[in-house]
Amino acid sequence: MQTTKFSFNSKKLAMLSVGCMRFDGREQAGELIPYCAENGAVYLDTAPMYCHRSEEENSETWTGAAIAGIRGKVILAAKCSPGNGGDGIGDFDKPHEFSAQTADQARQMIEQSLKRLGVDYFDVYQLWTVSDVPVYKSAFKKGGWLEGVMKAKEEGLFKHLGITTHAGNDFIKMAVDEGIFETITAPFHIMDNSRLDGLMYAASKNVAPVAMNPLAGGTLAESADIALRYINAYGITALAGMSNLAHAKTDVEIMKKPVLTIEQAETLRAGFLQMVDAGKFKCTSCGYCRPCPQDIGVPEIFRLWNRVNVLGITDSEEELGQLTKKIDDCTKCGECEKKCPNKLEIIKMLEIVNN
Repeated sequence: MQTTKFSFNSKKLAMLSVGCMRFDGREQAGELIPYCAENGAVYLDTAPMYCHRSEEENSETWTGAAIAGIRGKVILAAKCSPGNGGDGIGDFDKPHEFSAQTADQARQMIEQSLKRLGVDYFDVYQLWTVSDVPVYKSAFKKGGWLEGVMKAKEEGLFKHLGITTHAGNDFIKMAVDEGIFETITAPFHIMDNSRLDGLMYAASKNVAPVAMNPLAGGTLAESADIALRYINAYGITALAGMSNLAHAKTDVEIMKKPVLTIEQAETLRAGFLQMVDAGKFKCTSCGYCRPCPQDIGVPEIFRLWNRVNVLGITDSEEELGQLTKKIDDCTKCGECEKKCPNKLEIIKMLEIVNN
């Protein structure tokens, strides 16, 4: 598999990385992770809220079980946040590892993830989902998130510090210029390359850029070949969320193809955007908007709407129709919009879908 210029603990960062957000279950994680590692996709990005069904059944415990015999072959990345997943702080939420505002709370979260994963250390630990400057700055306060995390690093609980964000170029450059982060993960895909300047700036400063949502939350699943190879043209690893072994095999085969030149990639993008008109809803299906008090499947609705109306995949029409029936139950409470890291106007978007 083609690799980027970056390495962690003597392991090359491949053009394909594994997002551990979308596993179908424990068994599927146990199949796809070893397969990816065997084929060079060794970077695994997990988080405490991903696939969280219970303390025993979640992305971290599934990932831990899957790497039990191959720990030394993978680059394991975990994370926790000083914020609530959106643009606020919120109350300390240990199970999902949000709103760690003290060094002690950050330490609790690190130890929780180590236990769930069944490992002694992380290769990368990340300041997670900080897109709002006040939340970001709160991590640096005396006795706060960074203090607890760096103490853990001194003790050997992780090797490299990273950051994830949904913010734009100015924020990315600000974080890079802190001089403490070695990875930066942000949304980047063929339909939205607005953060390219920031990610390339990071690469120029030897901070490894990682493209989250490379398939736009599943919208580009039918165009994975084009989408993933577009990202790779810039030397950026595509952090692809995989549900099962079939997804992993598809992505790995794509990554065995030659890397496009930037000129080829941008020509491809221009034609692709003409075809899909860039899509109406840029929901990345991150799920931070959940739970909805009225049980409306917001990410699923927008993903299927784009499949039907942007990509013309009509076999999703019936499923979309069933989900949209719930939109009438919306009370416009705004809880989803408060938690959305992309600051989408979800209520207005649901009204568009429903009309």
